Amino acid sequence: MFNLHIIAISLSYTAFFTASVAAVLYIIQDRFLKSKRAGMILNRLPNLLFLDRLNYRAIGLGFPMLTLSIISGFIWAEHTRGTYWSYNPRQIYSFALWLVYALILHVRLSAKLRGRKVAQLSLLAFCMIIFTLFSSCR
Repeated sequence: MFNLHIIAISLSYTAFFTASVAAVLYIIQDRFLKSKRAGMILNRLPNLLFLDRLNYRAIGLGFPMLTLSIISGFIWAEHTRGTYWSYNPRQIYSFALWLVYALILHVRLSAKLRGRKVAQLSLLAFCMIIFTLFSSCR
């Protein structure tokens, strides 16, 4: 169960990293387009539609992997500690991260929200991943 947990969390974080890179590139290109400073950098970046779709697809891949890693983490915790939930910071932050990515997918699908706002939410969520990793290290 531990191996499944590690593989799933690694795949989800890789997908979320890809989404955050797409989000950063989206924001950079959007800023260049709005300021009407089309230059050499703008010609080398993928178009906004591609970056928006890459962000969505990467989150769409990472979210089920994150879900699988949380479930396998619960099972592993029960096996090693005798309880599924122990209110440790890593469990709480991981669940909060799951809620944020669920919110991103929800606003993307139901509210038809796209573009800059979704890119900003993706960056916020990736910052939460970094916070989760560093805050729970001892």
